[in-house]
Amino acid sequence: MATQISLSFFWKRTRMLMPRKNIVQLLLKHGADVHVQTQQFPPALQGAASKGQNEIVELLLDNGADIDAHDQQYPTALQSAVADCNKQLVESLLEKGASINAQGGLLPLPVNIASANDNRSILKLFLNRNMNAQVQGETLARALLVAAFHGRRRMVEFLIQNGADLNQQVQSSGTFLLPSGEILITALQAAAGGGHKAIIKLLIKSGADVGASDHRSPTPLQAAVTGGHKDAIQLLLDNGAAVDDHNQHCPTAIQRAIINGDRRTVELLLCRGADANLQGGQLAPPLYIAIAMGHRGIVQLLLDHDTYVDTQCQGYGTALMRRCIDIILLSMPNQYSRRLDALMLESRRDRMAGSNFAN
Repeated sequence: MATQISLSFFWKRTRMLMPRKNIVQLLLKHGADVHVQTQQFPPALQGAASKGQNEIVELLLDNGADIDAHDQQYPTALQSAVADCNKQLVESLLEKGASINAQGGLLPLPVNIASANDNRSILKLFLNRNMNAQVQGETLARALLVAAFHGRRRMVEFLIQNGADLNQQVQSSGTFLLPSGEILITALQAAAGGGHKAIIKLLIKSGADVGASDHRSPTPLQAAVTGGHKDAIQLLLDNGAAVDDHNQHCPTAIQRAIINGDRRTVELLLCRGADANLQGGQLAPPLYIAIAMGHRGIVQLLLDHDTYVDTQCQGYGTALMRRCIDIILLSMPNQYSRRLDALMLESRRDRMAGSNFAN
């Protein structure tokens, strides 16, 4: 057992004068198991890869080490090599059959690491492998989303030049989330969510769809609003982004801006024709949100744009709404207080009239 432990132990502990490769050879000669792992140290292969010990990695592989070994604690040798920008080791591992889809520890997939680090030379190694068209397309799309999310303009340009589909959805993107927890699945969504204006311009110029999303992910405009990126919002609107897009899963852009307390963005969206009465996702209507969150300036802005009040709107109770309004009225100018009271009264009259008509 002592020799087995030594293979993983000596990466951080040995200070011997003998070259490490000779130590490994000696341990292997005396029956050390290349697969042994301890709680304190990684398996020998991952340890060697993380320290840039290329010769020892080769030696361990020649003695039966699993090239794709990984677990929840430790990444693969390929992940470590990519993270360390060790192109020589990456090339060697790929030649020996390392999988670019194996993932362990806290590191992302090898392709994601290379793209996030703007390491085009290593990404070329992945793309030059014998992939079928579908796998290569998925690899390019994933790398593009990562590069856009991290603001890597040169990497985005490289991927576009290599044929990346700008509108392909990466359904396994899981780690790329907005503050709201929504998943980003296209490059333009990712760039907008990160507020990377130059990349947004590049993607749109190259043919990215400004309205691309699916029924559970935000549009690029919604992503930019959620992130509070005003320049990106303006740019997307100038390029035709639909200001009122929403569905049962995704709130409108204006609902998102109100949640952020972002009066300037609310004003911009209203000036661009946003309908402040629309209700998307599982959120309350815009005016309800503004009142409940105490955003007095936004309440005033919405009232100036003839926002409608319905105190029975889709499950948001009259008593709770009345209480929120009573609180906010205390600190609002008289003209807005009177306006809000009038709208509440009008809502009640309309409801009573509808009830009488039904009878």
